[in-house]
Amino acid sequence: MNQKRPGRLGALGVALVALIGYALTLTHTVTWRHNGADSGDLVTAAFVYGIPHPPGYPLYTLLAFFFARNGSLLAQAPFVEPAHGVAIFSALLMSAAVFVLTRAGANLTPSPSPEILARQNFRRGEVVASIAALAFAFAPLVWSQAIVPEVYALNLFFVALILWSCVTHNSRRVYVAALAFGLGMAHHLSIVLLLPGAWLALQPTRQEWRAIFFLVAPLLFYLYLPFAALPNPPVKWGDPVTLDRFVWLVTAQLYRPYLFAVDSAEVVSRLAFAARSLLEQFTIVGVALSVWGAVQMALARRRIFFALLSMFAPIVAYAVVYASRDSFLYLLPAFAIALLWLVYGVLNVLQWAGDDKLLRGAAMALFALLPAYNFVTNYAAMDLSQDRAAFEYAKQNFQGLPVDAVLFADGDEALFSIWYYRHTIVYEGARSVIVSQGLLQFDWYYDSLRRIMSEVQFASPDAVRDAHQRAREIVRVTFAEGRAVCFTDSSPLLPEFEYEERGVLKCVLAEKLP
Repeated sequence: MNQKRPGRLGALGVALVALIGYALTLTHTVTWRHNGADSGDLVTAAFVYGIPHPPGYPLYTLLAFFFARNGSLLAQAPFVEPAHGVAIFSALLMSAAVFVLTRAGANLTPSPSPEILARQNFRRGEVVASIAALAFAFAPLVWSQAIVPEVYALNLFFVALILWSCVTHNSRRVYVAALAFGLGMAHHLSIVLLLPGAWLALQPTRQEWRAIFFLVAPLLFYLYLPFAALPNPPVKWGDPVTLDRFVWLVTAQLYRPYLFAVDSAEVVSRLAFAARSLLEQFTIVGVALSVWGAVQMALARRRIFFALLSMFAPIVAYAVVYASRDSFLYLLPAFAIALLWLVYGVLNVLQWAGDDKLLRGAAMALFALLPAYNFVTNYAAMDLSQDRAAFEYAKQNFQGLPVDAVLFADGDEALFSIWYYRHTIVYEGARSVIVSQGLLQFDWYYDSLRRIMSEVQFASPDAVRDAHQRAREIVRVTFAEGRAVCFTDSSPLLPEFEYEERGVLKCVLAEKLP
């Protein structure tokens, strides 16, 4: 009997259980919970064939387009919001990552010999890897990103493929890793942090030079960005039709000030937060087993240990020194590595138990409680099936708004949810334009608005250079054309105009006399 088949079936069963848990708690629309504020931007960009925030996520946007447009077919329902469809995409990706990590964990054994594994404890490794992967699937940070329209599930899937390549004996492992790196870089360049460790583990030979094609070819997905910008979609960050704008977008230059913008005192607190996050994912028992597994791997399988450590350390360092509000989400690949150490630690404990079936059975029974504990304790906090706060906020701002109004909105939560409502829910027949004062500082954004509102003649970017002047120009010209101009509670009012309340909005009444 082929020993790989039951292992694959077991891993598939783990992925299916994870997918069921995700389906029960999946968001049905855009959300602000679980650091999902970007969901409105990502789904809207996918729906309109646009470009989301830097680095543009070309591969993700192309894949998410199918789910945004075909969510009703996937959910077997007459109408499913585009955000629900993309959330299904996240759930499928995270389940696939769990499947691959289960297979990766099954390749680990305290004995370096695969022959000994096959003869003595093949089944044991499969069972331990399945239990550990299921606990990982229902860990809070993993679960939170499996049920929202976000980019982290796709990134973790590529990370899982790289980790599997590093611990397997499969003859195609170098090619799989190269393809995963290539696709990962077409999604987010941060995956290159894993490259030194993967090189140490894989040690590719000259005969495997063709793998470079699998690494480089997926980068062609970045050509999507300039082509998507040409029709001037309503969500189009960076307008990458020139080389400097393309580089600005792909290298995420907008967020570059966040890198190393953390002082020494905050570094300590962030490291402590990372340690607490690890405890939240695996519990203190799981962390202890993971540390034990790392120590034992360092003694018995040194090259694999240092390869994994060479991935783990830069990931944690990047998450610590990157000063964004959601940088802790970058820890997900590090937690996947900790999962492999956990599997190795449990297998080492079971090997220490020897032939004592009672002791081994008791240890396995206790270990099997970990996924159940994670599922039960995290379910209520993870459940987004009834969350509609972001959607209702956007809907409230649109009530009573004329179809051709200009609406100012700012802040990720407000702006992105309103983008979503305007361009995916009420897009048919609506001619309203959403304006962000915060983005008006960029020439590419102001130019895009001028083209979207082509019937209105705005001053050139050289004539009005700062965001305030550009906002005033937009208000003055569009209001003079007879269009309603309103501001949400997230966008500051311009002192040059008088306002009246219209529901939750404040709309321009007149320009103040000099």
